[in-house]
Parts: sequence; structure tokens; C-alpha cells
Amino acid sequence: MSASDPIRPLEKLEGFKTREGPVVLIIIDGFGVAKPGPGNPVSQVPMPFYNGLLEEAKKNHMHCLIKAHGPAVGLPSDSDMGNSEVGHNALGCGQIYSQGTKLVEESLESGAFFRTQNWDKVVGSAARDGKTVHMFGLLSDGNVHSHIHQVFQMIDGVVATGVKRIRMHILLDGRDVAPDSGLKYVDMLEEKLQKVREGGVDALIASGGGRMYVTMDRYESNWGIVKRGWDAHVRGVVAPEDIDAEYPGYFKSAREAIECARRVYPKKLDQFNPPFVVVGDDGKPVGKMADGDGVINWNFRGDRAVQISKAFDQGDEFKAFDRVERPKVNYAGLMEYDTEWHIPRTFLVPPPHIQGVSSQFITASGVPCYALAETHKFGHVTFFWNGNRSGYIDEKLELYEEVVSLPNELTESHPEMKAKEVTDKLIAALETKKYKWVRVNYANPDMVGHTGNMDSCRKTLEVIDRELARVVPLILEQKGICLITADHGNIEQMIDKAGAVMTSHTTNPVNFFIVDGEKRGDFVVDPAHAGPTPGLPNVTATYIELLGFKAPAFYHPSLIRLL
Repeated sequence: MSASDPIRPLEKLEGFKTREGPVVLIIIDGFGVAKPGPGNPVSQVPMPFYNGLLEEAKKNHMHCLIKAHGPAVGLPSDSDMGNSEVGHNALGCGQIYSQGTKLVEESLESGAFFRTQNWDKVVGSAARDGKTVHMFGLLSDGNVHSHIHQVFQMIDGVVATGVKRIRMHILLDGRDVAPDSGLKYVDMLEEKLQKVREGGVDALIASGGGRMYVTMDRYESNWGIVKRGWDAHVRGVVAPEDIDAEYPGYFKSAREAIECARRVYPKKLDQFNPPFVVVGDDGKPVGKMADGDGVINWNFRGDRAVQISKAFDQGDEFKAFDRVERPKVNYAGLMEYDTEWHIPRTFLVPPPHIQGVSSQFITASGVPCYALAETHKFGHVTFFWNGNRSGYIDEKLELYEEVVSLPNELTESHPEMKAKEVTDKLIAALETKKYKWVRVNYANPDMVGHTGNMDSCRKTLEVIDRELARVVPLILEQKGICLITADHGNIEQMIDKAGAVMTSHTTNPVNFFIVDGEKRGDFVVDPAHAGPTPGLPNVTATYIELLGFKAPAFYHPSLIRLL
């Protein structure tokens, strides 16, 4: 049996009698496990109900830690933090599909990257109309947001498509690589562009700056960073506040700009390099964007690519800053950076083609299903859960319910979000006794964790504990089984190693544990049963077995061992 085989009902699991009540998976979004400390609000909040369940599960061999990042969810390395999209993909399909940079690498190597309609829209149209292709992103081999060798492959593809003018807009790294290594990558790029020029294509570096000061803001913490990038990359302008007698802002080359910045601002190094624009002998920018040009953002990671994508994609509704000039370019991100809000509209590498998702098998087996989340994560328990498929798998057997979220900007001041309303709906659904398989996502820890507000984080954890105390006893009363886990880490680590506020996801493991209402003692959680590196994909076979079925053979093994 393989993922591409026709979907058919699951076989009954011999030697196990499923429970009378429902099997309920509770996903506490962005809730990882880290050492106690001042940066870990989870260790600072009692959470008596949750911790009581956790300790009992540990005592009864119903708990283990599982991975929710890196190769365990299809990302290249253990340095790659997890996210809700790939986490819910894994939970829903029980398999590992290539994600992020790995997906890009596969697309480039196969050549599929250059055969899409979106490539033709951005690059092909520029070639046919004699326009410029602009490329921008993080210039390094850190492989967290981008990789320079992928950039070189894209340049080759642009040239092969017939484009005669290329402009590069570079962001210096200094965080995922050595803090002063920027010139090494500039030299590598200049060597590449020289070869391109020898082939008859006008290819130059046109602008740049340091990633933490130009273009790559995240979570809308400082739109001024994005504006500096827009001004430099799009308009060929450096703002007066970033210019002085010693740092003029306009240079004949990227090397000249970086060397000047290091002399003038020796403590800033690469990541905080001020913006620069490369000009020709006439003093004019060599790479100002114009109507009809193609633009590619070569970053594959989404968090620091969303805002600049909004600036390119949005019309008059964009209010973050005055763009001043807005040329009609064809913009594409390397990937869809926000798959829930579809940012950007055009992207070059599609999401993975996920086959044989659990919902297909479970509904084919006649099991009534219920999925619930508030708006921020509704797509995760539906669209991503079902392998990036919209709509129902089986409308007769499934019900998806959404609680409308508060606006993003109110998350910090309302850390309770819609957790109570989610619980209300969950209880109502359970009381119908209609659904055998239930999945629910509590968005709070992830969404509030992204604010960086420690007090709000502590409050939201109190809310989560309160809501669990409302619903878990009902599941047990109904003689059901409750599985509790997370899709990735976040809220458990709010201060980084340098002591700065941390708002990103983490590479920490997450708890997985089971609360059995009947306590028959006919199984235990045994991570060794799941293989050498148990992770989120192993959860899928687990809930399928608890529903009383044999999991598909191509799924990662279950986390439980029958006794």
C-alpha cells in the first residue's frame, strides 16, 4: 500500500477495543518544552490542570517528547524551526514531505521550477518585452532564509529564459553566518554576474543593506525596516536620515558601500549595514524598478518576507508607509510565505503534493469527524490538515467549525483571544455524541508568543489551563480518549541567547500525552515503538489506532504499544 494508491476503508486493528467515547486531539499551538527560566513563561505559570494531566501521564507511561521541527517535519536540518503549516501537514498525513528549502532544491534540480506559469508570468514576460528582472533576498549560505547557490541557479534560469537585463538587490546576513562574512558572498555573486555579463547579459548589483535594518522585518514590528528596502530596491533612494558626510548612501559598487559602512559604523557589521544604492557614472541608480519588470524574492522562509510582499502586492489598502512610487511590476515570492492569507499572490514553488491524508482514510471508514479552531488557525485543522486541500473530504461525515478571531492587532491586549468560545463550541459538539474523531486547535500560545509580551504570554497560559479544565473532564466522562500535543514551539522561549526578546518559533520538542477515560491499561506510549526520532508524523498512526484501525503501512509508526 502506498500514498498514491486509491483510498479505501481502513482495516480493523486486531487486539484492541476502541473506547466508547470520542478520540479527541487537542493541539496547543506554539507550545514547546524548554528549560525553566526567566525567558520561559510556561515555567512561571502554575497551570495546575494541564500539569496535573501531564504528571499523571508520565507516571502511567502515557507521555513522550516528540520533534516538531527540522527533518521530522520535512525541513532540511535540525536548525530549521517548525511552523503551524508543516506541523499540521504532518499531523494530518502521517508522512514527511519536503518543505521549505528542500522543496526548492528539488524543484530547481528537476527543472520544474522553470516550467511553471508563474515563472513565465514574471520572467518570461520580461524576456519577451525587453524588461528587467530584479532579484532580492538574503545573500548567504545560512540556509535558514535562503541559499546563495539557489540564487545562482535562479540567475541561470533567468538568463536561459532570454532576459537581457538583471538587477540584484542584496541583504547581508551576519546572523545565520559569521557576522562579518558579507563581503565573501558579495564577491561570490560578483564573480557569477561577471560570467553572466560575458555571456551578453547586463547583470549588476543595484542595492542592498543589512537584514535587520533593511527589508526583512517580521510580525510588523518595524515597518521602517521594510520602507528602507522599498526605497532602495524599488525607487533607488536612500533616505536622508541614513546619509551623512562619511556615509553618502550612493556608491559605485556593493563592496564600496560595505567597506564604507564598516569604516563609519564598525560596530554594526553585516546585519545592521545601512541601505545603499549603486549608481552609474551619471550618478543615477543602476537598478530602479519600472513598469513591466519582473521581481523575484528569493527567500524561502516566510516570516521576514511577508511584509515586503504586502508592499508589492497590495493596492490602495496598503497603509503601512508611503510607497511614493509604485511601478506595475510582476512580483513573485520564492514560496507562498503565508499560506493562510495567500501572501504573495504569485509564488514560484508550490506547496508539496500530499497524498493519502488521514481524513481520506477515516471518512472512507465511516467515522464522523469534527474539526474546530478560531480563524487564525482554522485553515490549519482543515486545509493544511487535509494536505493543502480546500473544503470537506466528505461533507456528510465531517463538520468544520470556525470561531471568528479578533483582529491581529488586538492579540497582545487580549491574550484570551477566542479560547473560551472555542471551548464552548467544542463542548456543544461533544454533547451531541455524534463525532467519534475530533481535532481542535487553541491558537493562543503561538499568536501571543509572537507578540513578545511576557505578561500577555503568562495570561494566555492561564487561559489555556482554564479551558482544558472545562473540556477534558467531559471527554473522560464520555469514556473518550484525549491526546494533547503541539504543532511546534514558541511561547516556551521568549528570550534568546543574547537576552533579547524572542518572538519566533523554536526548535524545541513538544509534549505528547494521552489521557484515557477508561484506563483499561491495554496500551502505553512507547517512543521506541515509533522509531529513532519520534515526531509529529507519528501522531497520525496513533490516533488512527485509538480509533480502532490499522494505520496505512506508509505512515510513520504509532507512538503507542499495545499490551
